[in-house]
Amino acid sequence: MRFRSYALSLASLLSAACFAQKNAPVNGPADKSRIVAFTHATVHPSPGKTLTDATVLVQDGRILRVGQNGIAPADAVVYDLQGLHLWPGLVEPYSDLGMPAPDGNGQPKPAGARFWNPAVHPAVQAVRSYVPDEDKAASLRAQGFTTVITHRMDGIARGTSCAVLLGGRNANEDIIAPDAAAHFSFSKGSSKDAYPSSLMGSIALVRQAIYDARWYAMQGQREQSDADLQALSDQLDLPLVFEASDRNDVLRIASIGREFGLHFIVKGAGDEYARLGDILATGQPLIVPLVLPEAYDVEDPYEALEVGLAKLKHWELAPTNPARIAEAGGSFAFTAQGLKDPGAMWDVLRRMVRCGLDSTTAIAALTTVPAALFHLEQRLGVIAPGADANLIISSHHLLNEKNTIHETWCGGQRFVQKPIPGEDPRGTFDLNLRSSILKLKVTGALDKPEAEVSQPGSEGVREKATLEVVRGGVTLVFNGDRFGFKGPVRLNGSIHPRGGIWDGQGQMPGGEWIAWSAVRQAGAQTLPNKDKKDKAALDSLWSAPTGQVWFPLGAYGVPMLPDTELVVFRHATVWTNGPQGVLRDADVCIAQGRILGVGQKLDLGTLFTERRRPTVMEIDATGKHITCGIIDEHSHIAITRGVNEGSQAITAEVRIGDVTDPEDVDIYRNLAGGVTAVQQLHGSANPIGGQSALTKLRWGQNGEQMHIAGADGFIKFALGENVKQSNWGSEGSRFPQTRMGVEQLMYDAFHRAKEYHAEWTLAEAARPKQAKGRGRSAPEPSTALMPRRDLELDALAEILEGRRAITCHSYVQSEVAMLMDVADSMGFKVNTFTHILEGYKVAPRMKEHGVTASTFSDWWAYKMEVGDAIPYNAALLNEAGVNTCINSDDAEMSRRLNQEAAKAMKYGGASAEDAWKMVTLNPAKALHLDARMGSVEVGKDADIVLWSANPLSIEAKAEMTFVDGVRRFDLKQDTELRKATGAERERLITKMIAAKKAGAPASKAERKDKGHWHCETIGEEP
Repeated sequence: MRFRSYALSLASLLSAACFAQKNAPVNGPADKSRIVAFTHATVHPSPGKTLTDATVLVQDGRILRVGQNGIAPADAVVYDLQGLHLWPGLVEPYSDLGMPAPDGNGQPKPAGARFWNPAVHPAVQAVRSYVPDEDKAASLRAQGFTTVITHRMDGIARGTSCAVLLGGRNANEDIIAPDAAAHFSFSKGSSKDAYPSSLMGSIALVRQAIYDARWYAMQGQREQSDADLQALSDQLDLPLVFEASDRNDVLRIASIGREFGLHFIVKGAGDEYARLGDILATGQPLIVPLVLPEAYDVEDPYEALEVGLAKLKHWELAPTNPARIAEAGGSFAFTAQGLKDPGAMWDVLRRMVRCGLDSTTAIAALTTVPAALFHLEQRLGVIAPGADANLIISSHHLLNEKNTIHETWCGGQRFVQKPIPGEDPRGTFDLNLRSSILKLKVTGALDKPEAEVSQPGSEGVREKATLEVVRGGVTLVFNGDRFGFKGPVRLNGSIHPRGGIWDGQGQMPGGEWIAWSAVRQAGAQTLPNKDKKDKAALDSLWSAPTGQVWFPLGAYGVPMLPDTELVVFRHATVWTNGPQGVLRDADVCIAQGRILGVGQKLDLGTLFTERRRPTVMEIDATGKHITCGIIDEHSHIAITRGVNEGSQAITAEVRIGDVTDPEDVDIYRNLAGGVTAVQQLHGSANPIGGQSALTKLRWGQNGEQMHIAGADGFIKFALGENVKQSNWGSEGSRFPQTRMGVEQLMYDAFHRAKEYHAEWTLAEAARPKQAKGRGRSAPEPSTALMPRRDLELDALAEILEGRRAITCHSYVQSEVAMLMDVADSMGFKVNTFTHILEGYKVAPRMKEHGVTASTFSDWWAYKMEVGDAIPYNAALLNEAGVNTCINSDDAEMSRRLNQEAAKAMKYGGASAEDAWKMVTLNPAKALHLDARMGSVEVGKDADIVLWSANPLSIEAKAEMTFVDGVRRFDLKQDTELRKATGAERERLITKMIAAKKAGAPASKAERKDKGHWHCETIGEEP
C-alpha cells in the first residue's frame, strides 16, 4: 500500500481533527480536519456489490463519497490501494466486551430497582458499566470487527446493551448507541435465589416480569417507583434479543413473543437446521454462532457408545446450518462469541461456504444484517456517504484462505495489521449454486482461461464451460442438463483480483435469479510445515455430501414425517371399549385421522360419500388384536431441563407444556409399547406444583405440535413425604415441614386465589364495554386501572372456576381425606388421586367425591408411607365404582402398561375388559378426553394399535401404532430404522476418525453412566 507523506502524521491529524469535541475551546492554532482518500481499490460497498478502481473519501470519521475513477482532493491524505480490497467493518451483534464478570451475587441493581427476583434486573445498563478492554478489542479488530453490541450476559432479564466502536478510546467517545437492545435468556446466571431451578420456572419468570412491567406502565401515580419495572416497560420498544440454548428454545421464545405481541431476535445454538421449517415460520431473525462442534474421540468403541447419534449428526450438519437457513429464506447474522480464538472464525466461514452458503450472504451476516437488527444500518455495515468510516483493507476476498487483513479503520481511526503476497486465481473451485455444489476447474493461459464444470464424485459427468474475464469481472455459461438444471446456466460476477473467491448473480434455466459463488480448493502444499493439519484431506471431508436431517435428529428419526393413512384392518379381534364390547373377526377402517368404521365385514362403499372410493390399504389382521392406544395418566417422559420446580412450595405458574422435549427417545419407546397419549406431569417436590401438558406422541413433530389442542387444563398437587421434605435432609429449608402445614398452605393459597378472582371480577365489570371479555388472559390491559396479573393465582383461580383440574400425588388415607375436605370447603373437586396406594381404604369416600384413582399395579414397600400398599388396590377401587387407571410414573414401565393392566386380573380378579380400560378408556375419562379417545368407535381419533396377540398377554407386541391416523411406529419399519441408525453411526464415526487424523480437533465424550454401557442400535439413546 502506498500513500503520500505530509508534514503532519495521519495519527495526529485524526486525533486532533476527527475526534476533537466540537464544543471544546481551541488551545493554540486550530487544526483543520483533513480528508483521507482511498484510491484505486476494489471496493465492496455492500454485500454483492463490487466497484473496481474505486475511490472512497473519509473525513471526521464519516464517509464523504464513494465512486469509480474518483479524484482525491489536492490536500487529502491519499492511500493508493491498487490491487487491494476495501470492505465495510464487521459488526459483532452478541458480545460481552468490556463487561464485568458476574461475582456470584447477581448483578448489582441501580437505585430504585426492586424486582423481587435477582435474576431479573432490566434496569442494568451496559453503558454504565462498560470499561474499554483494549486487548480483546484488538483481537476483534484483527478479524475485521469495528463495532460490537455488548451486554452483561448474566440473568434472565439482563438489561440493555450498548453499541461500541472498537476505537480504543474512552467510553464516551466509543459508545455510539447507549441502549442498543434489551436482552433475555432462560438462565438465571449468578443469582443465588433458589427460584427458578428449572427451564419452566425461567419461562414463567420471564412471562410474569413482562406482565408486571406492562401493568406498572398503566398505573400512573405510584406510591413507590420501581426502576426495574419501569426499565423493562420502556425496553419492550427496543430490539429484543433472546438467547436460546437449542433449537427447541427458539420455538419457546416465539411462544412468549406471540403471547405478548413481541418480536424477538434469537441468538441460537447453531442447530436450527434440525427444526428449520418450524423456526422460520416464527419470523424471528437469528444470530448464528460461528462455533462448530468438535469431533468426538471415537476410536475406542466403548467410548463411542457414549456419543448419541444426534451428537454425531450435529457434528456433520452444523456447518450446513447457515446455508439451509438462507436457502429457506431465513434471515440471520453471525456472531463470533464463544470462539476460543476469534481468528478461527474465517476457517469456520470458509467451511460453511463449502457447505453451500453463498459468499454474499456470509458477508451480509457480518455487516448489513447485524447493523439492521439494531437499527444502525445507516451508520454501520456499508461503505456509503454518511456512514461511519469503519473499514477493512484486505489483500484478498475476506473469505479467501490466503487473505490477510491489512488494516482496520474504526470511525476513521487507523489500526495497522500486516501485509500478504498475492496468488494466481486459476485452480479448482467449489461452485455453489444455491443448494447444489459442483466442481469448477480453470486452466489455460491467464489471457485465455479454459473452464470445465463437473459433478463431485461422478468422474464422467463433465461439461465444458464458456468463461470470459474482463477487468475482474467474470461471465460463466454452461449447459446444466447433466446436472439436473435442464438448460443453460448463466453466471455473472467478480473474480477478486487476489482471491480465491468468485461471486455474483446468475440466472438459472427458467429465468430464476440466484446468488452464486466459487471457492478455491486449497492444495496441501499451501499449508505451512509447522501446521499438523492435512488441509487437503480436511477440505475433501468438509466438501463431501452430508447425511440427511432426520426428524427428530437422533435414533429412529426419519428424513420425512409420515402422513395420515387410509387403512382397513380385516378379520381382527377388536377391543372397542364401547357398547359392542370385544368383536371377533371384525374390521376397522381409519381415514383422515379418524375412525371411519368398526364392524364385521365392513362394506367400504358405504363409508365414503365420494362417487369413487379412494385407494385403501387393506391389512389382514387375522389372529391379531386391535385396540385404541394406551393413555398414560401419569408420565414424566419428554420433559427437558427439570421435571420439578421445587424451589418454592407453590409453583402453579409453571407449565410443563413449555418444556416438552420432542426428541426424547422415550416417546418412540412408548409408541413401541402401544402408548399414544400421556399426561406430562410436574414432579412432586411441592404441595402445589406446575401445570400439566396433555400430549399425543406425534414422534418427529415439535413439542407444541404434540400438545392436544383444546384439552382441559390440569395441574399437579402433592401430599406426603416429598412435599414436607422429611426425607430431603434439609429440615427447616422450606415451609411446610409437616402434613398439617401442607393443609394450611393449601387453604391459604385458595383464599388468596378467591380474593384475586373477586378483584378481577370487579375490575372487569368496570372496564369500558369494548374492552370487556378479555379477562386475565389478555396480555395488555385496557387503559382502565386493572389488578396486577399473577400467573400463580391465575392457575389457582381456574381451579375454583372449574377450568383447571387437579391430579394429586398421594399415599396415606388421612391426607387423601384431608384434600377432599379442603376441596369441599372451598367449592371445587379433586379430579384425580395418583399413586393412591391406600385408596382401597377410602374408596367409598372417593366414589362420593367423584374423583379418579390412578394407581400402580403392584408397587409397595419402597418408602415408609407405602407400607400398607397392596396389589389388589386397583381391582378394589374399580369394584367400588371409582374410575380407576393404572399409570407408569416411569419411563421404562410406560412401554409395557398393557402388562401392568393385566396384573389387575392376576391379583384382583378384574375382567379382561375392565383391566384393559384401566390403561385406555378410564385415563381418557380422567383427562376429560373420552369424547375423542379411549375406545375404538366411529368418529374418535384414529389412535389405533395392532397387536400380535391378546394385548393383556405377555406375548403381545405392538406391530403398528397409529396416532391421529399417522403410523408413528411399525415393527417392520423399526427393524429398518435400527439398521439405518447403525449404518449412520458407522458412517459418521468413520468420518470423525478421518477428520481427527487430518488434524481436526477432537474431544472426549462424557460418560453419563460409568457402570453401564448403552447401545443405540438395540434401542438405547445415551
